[in-house]
Amino acid sequence: MQSPKGFSNTAPSALSTEKSSGTDAAAPAAERTDYVIAGIIGAQLSEPLSIMQHVVQEFTRTRKISRTQMHQLQVAIETARTVAKQSQQIARLAGGRLRQSHERLSLDAVINQALDQRTEAFQARGVELYRNLKQVEVIVDPGLLSSLVDAAIDWAAEFGRRLVISLDIKNWPEHGIFILKASESVAEGGATADSAAEHENLSWHLLTQIGKAMGVSVDRVASRDEGILMIEFPRTVKQLEGLTAVEVDGGGDSAMHSESRPLAGHRILIISMDDALKTTIKMICRQMSLIVDSVPSTLQAVRFCEMDIPHMIIIDERLRDEHFDELRRDLHKIDPNLPFLEIADASNTLEMASWMSNSMTRVSRDALRSQLPSIMVFELAKVI
Repeated sequence: MQSPKGFSNTAPSALSTEKSSGTDAAAPAAERTDYVIAGIIGAQLSEPLSIMQHVVQEFTRTRKISRTQMHQLQVAIETARTVAKQSQQIARLAGGRLRQSHERLSLDAVINQALDQRTEAFQARGVELYRNLKQVEVIVDPGLLSSLVDAAIDWAAEFGRRLVISLDIKNWPEHGIFILKASESVAEGGATADSAAEHENLSWHLLTQIGKAMGVSVDRVASRDEGILMIEFPRTVKQLEGLTAVEVDGGGDSAMHSESRPLAGHRILIISMDDALKTTIKMICRQMSLIVDSVPSTLQAVRFCEMDIPHMIIIDERLRDEHFDELRRDLHKIDPNLPFLEIADASNTLEMASWMSNSMTRVSRDALRSQLPSIMVFELAKVI
């Protein structure tokens, strides 16, 4: 499917279409896609198999094998192994039975590691590599992210011997954007006639399947001279007034946090019957331009959330009961990152929940004025 700017993106693949959906068009479309991929696998295996056959025939005839032939054989085997691996990954992703663990990861570190692992291979091929990677953190499955980056680099490397790799954050929305631009080097004088732009390959099909599984957008534009691949990550960790959520947890000026504009307008629900406690929390939240509602019981909190789910829920530990625990479980089914904060009576209490854990952040009521602004920034960074 072509976008207005000429990019083809990750439209739903027939591989993941239910063949028993009842529509007459679904099954033929899926079959056509299966045939296309089967043809691509055959085409990409034909060259390495031909090389293997030639080397074996020469060895059978001469009973000798040269270093050049040994190198050709090793390259052909590695190429065939890559095709087999990508085929298996596509089949597994198309099955739609993946269990993902969402973790906070350094995208630039993953990309740098993948590029460093290919240093020798790139040097052997005469690949010119240029990279400009800014620090970007995303919340995704580690295994899928590694597979996505590998497939993206493989796709780009098939276009030519000059790769420009960049990583940045868009102004709006603030999503990480991974861009790979590939072309033939200046010394080569342009793309070959058998340009990768002229045919589909397994790397592209694998990319689209991984992109759909991760919820990231994958776009490309390809011509005879160059190929450009863009991958956008919606779940990018935001920079809050120059600090990431992790850095906020390490301390800092709470007055600066209270003026953090990215938090403005987010809705907080307080569950408490204690007027003094509610007043303290509301005062801090309003200084941060947050919208505050309060209910006196967990049952009323359930009814409130049935009408409108807030961005964060704060509960007085004295009111915590089975209704609240059930509400928390239900809301986490909708949004696993929805933050909850428990106000403890005990003094000197501060327990921070990790990014994707099942625990709940707790803070003592006597430390609210000093700790709550930083905690709010940390917790709301999970959902903004």
